[in-house]
Amino acid sequence: MACENQLSVHNPVSCKTPKTEDTNLAMDHSLVWIFLLGAVYWARGARILGIFPTPSISHQLPFQTIMKALAARGHEITVISTDPLKTPVPNYTDVDLSFSYEHFHASLDFTTMDQSTAYELVGRMVPVMNKVLEKQFSSSQLQEFIRSNATKYDLVFLEAFLYQSYHGLIHLVGSPPVIGILSLECLWTVGNVMGNPSNPAFVPEILLSYGNRMTIYERLQNMLFWLWIRYKIYTEWVPEQEAIMRRFFGLSPPPVIDAEKNISLLMLSSNWVFNYPIPLMPTVVTFHSLHIKSTNDTLPKDLQTFLDEAEYGVIYFSLGSNVRSDRMPQEKRHAFLSAFSELPQRILWKWESDNLPGQPPNVKLGKWFPQQDILAHPNIKLFITQCGLQSFQEAVYHGVPMLGIPFIADQKYNAKKIVTEEIGLQLLFHELTKETLLTTIKEMINNSKYRDNIKRISAISKDEPESSLDRAVWWAEYTIRHKGTKHLRSSAPDLAWYQYLLLDIVALIFFVFAITICILYLSLKNVYMYITGNPYKVKSKHD
Repeated sequence: MACENQLSVHNPVSCKTPKTEDTNLAMDHSLVWIFLLGAVYWARGARILGIFPTPSISHQLPFQTIMKALAARGHEITVISTDPLKTPVPNYTDVDLSFSYEHFHASLDFTTMDQSTAYELVGRMVPVMNKVLEKQFSSSQLQEFIRSNATKYDLVFLEAFLYQSYHGLIHLVGSPPVIGILSLECLWTVGNVMGNPSNPAFVPEILLSYGNRMTIYERLQNMLFWLWIRYKIYTEWVPEQEAIMRRFFGLSPPPVIDAEKNISLLMLSSNWVFNYPIPLMPTVVTFHSLHIKSTNDTLPKDLQTFLDEAEYGVIYFSLGSNVRSDRMPQEKRHAFLSAFSELPQRILWKWESDNLPGQPPNVKLGKWFPQQDILAHPNIKLFITQCGLQSFQEAVYHGVPMLGIPFIADQKYNAKKIVTEEIGLQLLFHELTKETLLTTIKEMINNSKYRDNIKRISAISKDEPESSLDRAVWWAEYTIRHKGTKHLRSSAPDLAWYQYLLLDIVALIFFVFAITICILYLSLKNVYMYITGNPYKVKSKHD
């Protein structure tokens, strides 16, 4: 009784029986073992496979950043891509598919594609990428990986383009949870597997040059392309991916349509700063500017001097990694040279050849420039760009106004966003002349609103509760910890198309309405007959 009083009133932990002490000690030991086992697991790290087939370094950079961050956290990373790391890092193994560039660039001349419609662009790109996939699957590098790999992976990153045939390889490595990832905005139907709504009334297709406030004509064109691209994907391109998968992986893997349901998350390398506010499911994660360095490297001495001594500032001109300046038509090259020669600013021009006939004295050429370090220099007044998403993000990060000259893919979409936000202007390449170029450049140099606006957008893009890289890494590890994200998955992908569009409900309402009208009509007719004393009469043959 004394012990009870002592426990309940004076000292609730001072009175213990030997049995209680033994029990608590055993529980403590169990907790320690659980903690140690968990620590051992995470010390070993998860096995993560990245599959990034697109031969374009600008697309690869965000993927590399995420994979290197996961490797730094102790995970075992294997990456199948067209751009192996130039400097190896621990826990990171490359499967080199860089040979894909040869066929890709031999099949497509992007300099001539600025006037291609979205339909024409897609029609040219898809067959080329299918050939690239076939060359990748038949390559000695990938075949060796398939033969020698005995690892069952815990997670796979798959570039969420038309690469569904890689689900055959994912099946071989144990069918772990898959994260679809894009170095673009939400493209075509990639959001469908997440149940993400993509209403063409206000969500513009990224291959069209429309904003989110479309005219009736633009909404019509947006809807027609929305319908066309889905028809082509599900009737032609997905069956082509199925055929490629069967050719290289046989009958064992599930159909690609079913394999798509194994995708746990979709990661997009863009957000509303760089496109427009759109509805997103919990399984769609956005990030941006992953490839941008937090600290700048020292510029080569000649470049540093060129920038520092520019009294009126510098204009940086680069059309990216896919569009080559040295392949532009002569009249366009002459327009640039003539316009640049009349400007007081110095020009840095990414030019892929050894010389440029007629090069003005204020123009400095280079086959490659450290673009981020250049854009960070305070003397950069303007960035003439093809409007690739990564270049767009770099310009916003460093607060440099842009003159967009879009050619392919999402570049016209990005150029429209740049103009909409008044952080730059755009010129169409086929309409470009010396006069339009001079007028546009002078407007942007002399009008402070473009620099003011991009400084404001730059500040907004950096105002986040966490870094994009931390967000991407956290969600990757979250998917590993929970072996997928079925608990976050919407039921929308399980609905038939007519159910998703509520056409069955519309049909039911119409049917009930029609039945109601018929019953009401017959009832009123009978009431009328009864009141007027004109019941139905059956006519005889004598009438």
